[in-house]
Order: sequence, then C-alpha cells, then structure tokens
Amino acid sequence: MKKFAGFLLSAIILASCTVYKDYPVDIYKPGEANLPPDAKHIALVYRNFKYDNDTLLHYYRDNRTLRKAKNDPANLDSVLVAACLNEVAQQLKSANADKEFHIFTDVFKPHRAAKMAAVNTNVLDNLAGTVDASYVILLETFSGFYAEYDAEQTGPKPREVITANVWSAYNPSIQKFTDRKTLIDTIFWNNLDDSGKPDTKSKLPPRISALKIASQLAGENYAKRYTADWVNAHRTYTIPPLPDFETAEKFIQKSDWDSAILLWRRYADDKNGKLAIHARYNLAFGYEMKDDIDSAIQWINSAQQLAVSYHSRGDLKLIEQYKNILIQRKKDIEKLNRM
Repeated sequence: MKKFAGFLLSAIILASCTVYKDYPVDIYKPGEANLPPDAKHIALVYRNFKYDNDTLLHYYRDNRTLRKAKNDPANLDSVLVAACLNEVAQQLKSANADKEFHIFTDVFKPHRAAKMAAVNTNVLDNLAGTVDASYVILLETFSGFYAEYDAEQTGPKPREVITANVWSAYNPSIQKFTDRKTLIDTIFWNNLDDSGKPDTKSKLPPRISALKIASQLAGENYAKRYTADWVNAHRTYTIPPLPDFETAEKFIQKSDWDSAILLWRRYADDKNGKLAIHARYNLAFGYEMKDDIDSAIQWINSAQQLAVSYHSRGDLKLIEQYKNILIQRKKDIEKLNRM
C-alpha cells in the first residue's frame, strides 16, 4: 500500500511540468591517440602517395576560373609536407620532452594510384630498426589547394587554402597499425577587422605562404590527437515541481554540490516512486560535478534499475545516455592517470 501511495504521489507531481535544464561543463579529455610511454624515438614518415585525381597542386582558383600557377618551386609538395611534419614534431615535442622525433620524407618514392593500397610494413620495420624508432607516424597522403575570391570592397582578394591528409600510426613492437585518421582543414583570410570593416593595413599572405601556413595548421591539428585538452560539454539535470528540487537548482548555480546532494537524497528512497528516479539521476550528476565518478555511476545504475521497474521509457533514454557518458569519463580518467 505504501509503495502504491508513493507511486501515486510521484505520478501526480510528475504529471505537472518537470523542467530539464543543461549545465555547461569543461571536461579534460585525453587525446584520441597516444604515444607509447616507453617510446623514446618517434619516426615521422611521408609515404609520398597521391591519388590519381590529385593533380591541382600547381594550380589555383581565381573565383570560378582555374589557373596555372607561375614560378612554382618544383619541390612544392616536399616543402609543404616538411612544414606539416615539422609542426607535428614541434607540437608533440612540447608535450613529450623525453621523446625524440625524427622526420623522413624520402623513405618512399613518389607514387600514384586510384586507390590507396596497404603500406608495405617491411619498409617501416626496417626504418624503425635502423633509427631505433619504437613508433612510426605515417603521413600517407597530403594535398593542398589555394583559391582567391573577388572582394566585396576595395582591398586584397579574400583567399583560402583547403588541406586534406591521411595519417596512420604503426607500432613496430607489435607490428600493427594503432591509429588512422583523415583530416580536412580550411583556413581563410580576408582584410576585415573584428567589426567587419575593411582594414587598410592588413596584408594577406600570397599563395605559397598561405599554403605553408595551412600545412603547418594541418600538422598542428593532427598533433592534437595525442594531447589532452579541455572540451566544452553540458550535462542535463531535472527539476520536478517541488520546492526542494527548485532550491537544489539554486545551489547548482552556486556550484554548491553538497547542499544540492543533501536535498536530492531526501527523495532517492524507493518509497518516493518515480520521483526517486529523478533524485537518483540528479545525484549522479552532482557526484560527477564533485569528480566522484564511481559514486556517480552507482547512482545512475540505481536510477536505471528503478526506471526499468516502472517501465519509464522516457527516463530510461535520458539515463542510458548519461550512463554512457559517465562510463566514458571513467575510462578517460584512467587513461589520463596512465599518461
């Protein structure tokens, strides 16, 4: 009878408007890839591969017209690749002072095909043995294209460079590829200031300089795969139409998690029926904000169990999404602690 009364009370309350709000958080996440901790020498290698249709390096777009560039250096591809790989080495070195990074751009001869075949790992194994490299980062293909557009106002033409590159990582000790990533980046220049007005003093980079800058940016963006960083995220919490939940919301705005948790705990018991689902969900949120991920997972599991018993599909969807987030956060923290 008590359980039925609790269910009836919570059903009446939740039939009113339960508010769902987002709370912005900054999460420190590990890189998507990682260098082996014991790897002291890292080889950065250019595979020198081009797709058959990648033929526009020495061309550029002038509005809708494709033009042949004049006076291009014959080794422009090598220049851009070197800029890219040097930036990768600098970025990774700044975060891994105990490691040495070695760049190789002539291990593979230039070659083309309609499709990218699997790389000959014997070449990578031989290189690793020769230079004592215990990890190989492979730039499989690199492409860049420059374009200019008519300016709406007087001044230099706006311009952009699009780069596309494919990366992989090879661990010689286990003779396996451990990472693969395709990146496409666009960098754009114009002579407008922050207010959108023309800046007569601005100087935009000429084509070759723009290509070099974009190549460095491509290297910098790839290196971010190996570095931990802060990312913007959000968490959802619920406010059923009860004074204690509304008061807890005020504590959230003050980041007073202990006070909010104290209020939510009042409603976390089974006797509170479906209202306890919201209380337990919010408790998981509160403990995550206190960096107590284990307690957060315990509470979200408890919320899930209760939601299952009430066949509450709407609650289950929200709970399962948050549970997956918490499990991933636990894995990320464990990975960060190993770095």
